[in-house]
Amino acid sequence: MKRGPIALSRLSWKLVISSIIFTVLLIISASDCSSNPTLNSSFKIAPFKLISGKLLLETSNCPVYLPSYLPPPYQENKWHLNLETSKNKFTIEIEQWTPDQRIGTGTYAGTLSGNIENPLGPPIVEQFINENKEVKTITLPNGIEGKEYIMDLDAFRIISWKMGYWSYFVAARPGQQEGSTRNYASEIIKTIGVDGLALSDFPGKLYFLYIGANHPTTEIYWKVNDSVWYQLIWRNDPNNAIKILRSMNYLGVGPSPKKDNGMASNNNKDVEWAEAKKKCRLNEEIVKMAKKWD
Repeated sequence: MKRGPIALSRLSWKLVISSIIFTVLLIISASDCSSNPTLNSSFKIAPFKLISGKLLLETSNCPVYLPSYLPPPYQENKWHLNLETSKNKFTIEIEQWTPDQRIGTGTYAGTLSGNIENPLGPPIVEQFINENKEVKTITLPNGIEGKEYIMDLDAFRIISWKMGYWSYFVAARPGQQEGSTRNYASEIIKTIGVDGLALSDFPGKLYFLYIGANHPTTEIYWKVNDSVWYQLIWRNDPNNAIKILRSMNYLGVGPSPKKDNGMASNNNKDVEWAEAKKKCRLNEEIVKMAKKWD
């Protein structure tokens, strides 16, 4: 059966108006989610992606950064995160769990903390610097001039150097062999690159300690704005710590806390409920309009 020009014209109008209604519904649906924090589109790594929304909702006035890189876990293990939040700060403990593990404690790998109170670094560094018996000026890779602090000939050594707004401290065994202070300092300089900055946008401090029977540990502190410092503690390979640091993505700032005037929480719930009912009524009207044009 052939349709005449008028019938085709009406059909075209129906298609146009249906498209408009569908677009409006999409916009309204999107606005329902607008109260939730929006994540950086480049942020995709699990398991951090699983806690990112919760982290933004549970911290206030704190710029939130999370890494987009973690090294492969050991064999078939998986990464597991323990998140703790407190007003405008947070701590994430990073563990390795076995493949079938669901509860309990795993193998500790590191900690990421946002808005720490005291970015002074490990106390043992100050002890080394204050109690040294000798200080040598040494030349490190890329022509970097550093200082070597010596307590005893067979004791652990510290090498320190500065590049721009970053400072570095490496403490390990004496000598030139693998696992020595100079060897680790050279590795870190090589990983960071020619410009010598662990991060080009933020100032900070990096400490690497391999003392006694403890695990090799990297502690990195960096300042993300005028008042907020971050801290990353990572066991074993310092190169992985630097890679995690450089993969940090900015997610946003958590909502400001609302003033409590005694009835604030109830009033807020009433307002949210009223807004939700308005949106529901608007959706119903649009659906009615769409039915009229069917």
